[in-house]
Amino acid sequence: MHNELDILVVEDDMDERMNMVDILELDGHRVMAVGTAEEACELARSQKVGVIILDRNLPDGTADEVLPRLKSLLPSSHVVVVTGYADLDSTIAAFRHGAADYILKPINPDALRHSLERIAQVARVEYELSQEQQFADQILSTAEAVVLVLDLQGKIIRFNPYYERIADWSLDELQGKDWFDACIPVRDHDRIREVFLLTADGLERSGIINPIITRSGQERQIRWSNTTLKDKLGVTIAVLAVGVDVTDFLEAQERASRSERLAAIGQTMAALAHESRNALQRIHAGLDLLQLELPGESEAQGDLDTVRRAATDLNSLLEEVRSYAAPIRLHLEPCDVRQLAMRAWRHLESAWSQRQVELHIDETFEDVVCRADPTRIEQVYRNLFENALAACSDPVQISVCCERLPHDLIQISVTDNGPGLNDEQCEKIFEPFFTTKSTGTGLGMSIVHRIIDAHQGCISLAGSATNEDHAGACFIIRLPLDPQCDEADSV
Repeated sequence: MHNELDILVVEDDMDERMNMVDILELDGHRVMAVGTAEEACELARSQKVGVIILDRNLPDGTADEVLPRLKSLLPSSHVVVVTGYADLDSTIAAFRHGAADYILKPINPDALRHSLERIAQVARVEYELSQEQQFADQILSTAEAVVLVLDLQGKIIRFNPYYERIADWSLDELQGKDWFDACIPVRDHDRIREVFLLTADGLERSGIINPIITRSGQERQIRWSNTTLKDKLGVTIAVLAVGVDVTDFLEAQERASRSERLAAIGQTMAALAHESRNALQRIHAGLDLLQLELPGESEAQGDLDTVRRAATDLNSLLEEVRSYAAPIRLHLEPCDVRQLAMRAWRHLESAWSQRQVELHIDETFEDVVCRADPTRIEQVYRNLFENALAACSDPVQISVCCERLPHDLIQISVTDNGPGLNDEQCEKIFEPFFTTKSTGTGLGMSIVHRIIDAHQGCISLAGSATNEDHAGACFIIRLPLDPQCDEADSV
């Protein structure tokens, strides 16, 4: 026989027990033998066996009582029940409890061999299936996933082709470089390095999500499971991280959440808009009539102008909230993003003409044309300029730099010399209704984010109050030269 098995014989009759042991050992099996159920359970707690030959009646229990205990201790073992009584009910009960076979005494060696041969074949098939299942699980766990190996200093040893695809970096370019400096945004360095150090110390971590920086400068969100690699002596030599790109999932989740918020705002505004507009129209009509009735030099004219400005401000706030709730419809055409910045600045002349303000638009790069909605991009500039003017004290300095990037991208940076933003403000700046000003709805930057997102671009804040490069804020916008999006509604 070439199917040697590890077998536990549980038989209280000494002669029967030794007889079975002799037969099994002659056939090449590895055999252990005990005489009670308690001994069998004790041995099962410390030994792995493939087959248990169990007497139907033992001094301390029947097979109906003992078999479930043994199966709980050795769930993958096959149990053969032997008995001197041909009882249909006990046979059914044995199979119900998980017995693989049922043999009558006196033991026929050929019958026992046949039963064990069948069990060996089943065990072999189960092993092959488990190997295939394990292989399939390994494929599933690593397919479309980043596999990254770092040494204990955090330097890149290797990564798989999937990382090359999503990050556009080759292994030759990054091998030996510090992972955190090369691929992780500065704001996340401390947090992710701490996770790395904990993993290297033996604390396996999973479910950690952090961004990586691609060659183009964009960020991809990766969900990591981390462990260590050890040498033959058990010494940790590297950290293995397997990551799944969840960028699209998180963006879809955010879009769904944003759509829910927009729907709620839209429903509220639909209920208020009609009556609010009617009330504002009546106010403006009444103001026009009063202006006709009052003398031109009357002191009341000043009060009238104050009321008119208040009504206009209220109408502007209403329109801002209404426009935020409405879908963004793009009308794409070739646009010079530098010219749009100058146009937006001219339209804000009333806001800066009486102040000490300097706008500098870098003209180093000539080709800064992309397909975009000019009205929407001008709206983006206008919001950024208005925020800079509100945040900065005179003399105000605002600079705009437009440049071409690899991979068919245009980058726009808008920088001011104001006080900048702290970490909390940086984190919340694009959230609806968040504002650092005492007036306004707090929707301006959220609208900016939606416009850039509708163009399949991205916007981020590079400057903060703790940034040593400059004191003010610096907004970085990246737009594709030719966004592949329908000129339709975008939420």
